[in-house]
Amino acid sequence: MSRNAFEELRVQLRTLRWLGVLRFSIDFEKCLVRENGIEERIAWLYLIGVFVVTCSLLSYSWYYPHHFVMGKHNSTGNCYALINVRCCAIFTLLVYIHLYVRRCRFASLLQSMLRFNQIAESRSGSLRFAFPYYLHLSLFVFCMLNYGHGYWAAAVRWTTMPIYLLQYGFAYLILGQVVVLFAGFQQILLSILKYYNELILENLKTCKECQRFNEIFRKYNQVMWLSYVEINYSFGLLLLPITGLILLLTPSGPFYLVSTIFEGRFRQTWRFAFMSLTALLWSVPWVALLVLAMGTNAVQKEANKTAKILAKVPRTGTGLDRMIEKFLLKNLRQQPILTAYGFFALDKSTLFKLFTAIFTYMVILVQFKEMEITTKTTNKF
Repeated sequence: MSRNAFEELRVQLRTLRWLGVLRFSIDFEKCLVRENGIEERIAWLYLIGVFVVTCSLLSYSWYYPHHFVMGKHNSTGNCYALINVRCCAIFTLLVYIHLYVRRCRFASLLQSMLRFNQIAESRSGSLRFAFPYYLHLSLFVFCMLNYGHGYWAAAVRWTTMPIYLLQYGFAYLILGQVVVLFAGFQQILLSILKYYNELILENLKTCKECQRFNEIFRKYNQVMWLSYVEINYSFGLLLLPITGLILLLTPSGPFYLVSTIFEGRFRQTWRFAFMSLTALLWSVPWVALLVLAMGTNAVQKEANKTAKILAKVPRTGTGLDRMIEKFLLKNLRQQPILTAYGFFALDKSTLFKLFTAIFTYMVILVQFKEMEITTKTTNKF
């Protein structure tokens, strides 16, 4: 078998196995994904470990919330930071539970994607698929360095700083790898849809055999069923908490910039400039995950292209006409292909709405800060 886009997933799937999720035995040559008792037990141990660590963190933050205080921040900012770290721990645990409970469905999905990609035998998407994986790892390193400097400059307790870094670092690593896997599946879907569109065009020019088109339409419908049902079922409930967490975390950098740096808490010019840069870049890695998951409409456009091709086919009064009409009636649906379990579409239009929501949350946080300042001023009198 030629080296195709799915084989670029080897390293990334191995990374997910090291993180304790999607622990399967994969035969790329035979397109088989198997489960076994050992891998299931290891996945269970990972889940127990994440559960214990999450409960420990939540208990520690509940009994010692003052340990998470940033000396340079205000009360609103510290309350917001404490909510963030707790929600980050809970959402990461929910993702682990989801991946473990639905591991059989994921095994079936992986096997189907591997087989469809083998049919396409296209290498055009391999380099583009490798890019999200290495981009995520680069952003992970950048995120840890930026967070380390930010928490040190914000006067966080030296005993609490490793907790912040461990929680956010691990969450970004596992959630990011899930998003990268979803982006890889989008590339495979795009590749197979392009393959079938080329096949339809080729057969329209060379033959009018109903049997041949019936086979093509049957396989195409399998791809669409995989897109509408399996991918949305497997990734839909994953992308909901991931999107919610990113919406919660993203305003933290800009809010720190507004509530501390712009209020003169760092008086040296070089310190002011350096901390401003740290705060501005604080949320970039998380925003990159949103763009990676929702920054393209290529799959939807390619599916719509199929309908446009068939709609332009001249009618001949044969059985092929009825077959095309039946196909169009079945597949001419306006709802998006990839969704977060039906709650919202995973495309550029949703990305714009999410950025609007992030800005709204930012305004609300600033209003709470202003209320805090007004309350303190009133209490002095």
